[in-house]
Amino acid sequence: MADVRRDDDRHAPDPVLGTAPTAIGQLPPRRSLVRPLASLCLTVGAILVLVLLGQWRDVYFAIGGPGNVATEAEENRYVVTATACLLLLVVGTGAAIATRRHVLTALGMVLFVVGVGVAAVFAVPPNDWEREPPPPPPADRPICRSGGDSDDCPGG
Repeated sequence: MADVRRDDDRHAPDPVLGTAPTAIGQLPPRRSLVRPLASLCLTVGAILVLVLLGQWRDVYFAIGGPGNVATEAEENRYVVTATACLLLLVVGTGAAIATRRHVLTALGMVLFVVGVGVAAVFAVPPNDWEREPPPPPPADRPICRSGGDSDDCPGG
């Protein structure tokens, strides 16, 4: 403390809030853009989750009528929207983890799980999740029901 001169104002109180000089040779801390990026990505991702639900409703919701079949344009629109939604939620959750804000990180993880669930359950081309039935046996081959080895059913 003996080295500090009385006319040295580096350690003087701030006369006007926010105008005190920083330590010599140091720049003031920069605001990080990670938190706004996380908030923006998670907000747009959550909106796209709702858009996915709306797309499914537009294609398949019918009262008292036959079920609709999705067109190729509707399937492509779903794929683009689902990809953008999940990508934004991944980037937003990663940015939220980088901010070390626990509430934002938890929100990002919950939104990601909900987004994956909505994208999988309310898929516009729903037959992508169904297995095709096995092909029928060829017509020229006899159907073996006996279980024994005979000339008509080799191998049982």
